[in-house]
Amino acid sequence: MENIRQPMIVRAAKEEDLAKVIEIEELSFPTAWDYDFLEKISKDTFLVFDGQEVCGYLIAGCCHKNIVATILKVAVHPKHRRKGIATNLVHKLVEILKDRKITEIDVIVIEGCKPAILFYKKAGFKTVSTIPQASNNDLYEMKLKLTYP
Repeated sequence: MENIRQPMIVRAAKEEDLAKVIEIEELSFPTAWDYDFLEKISKDTFLVFDGQEVCGYLIAGCCHKNIVATILKVAVHPKHRRKGIATNLVHKLVEILKDRKITEIDVIVIEGCKPAILFYKKAGFKTVSTIPQASNNDLYEMKLKLTYP
């Protein structure tokens, strides 16, 4: 019998997605955000990548007079990584932000997190500044300019 897979889609998160998002959060980050913080921080744009279950998420917020958006967090469940899920989440975010006439997306990435830096560069982000830290892992501010025809 053939295994029929449901299509994977990027959609707005729902409250019932938070348990799976927290699971992914805890598997992805040494200092995970808890339920209350995730719920508070995710009021603007909270997307999930959903197939048969939520396997990735992206949280972003708009600021600076609603012309700049900031990616706060992107994470994909370890067993679903390297399948284009984060790329699909960022593409959907760009589509949503263009509808809102946002002109720029920024993100802060830890210098030591080479996969994240490469991911954002591949998505078109450019490093615009380095933020020195007391630890040896400086932060990179990366930006993507959104263009309109």
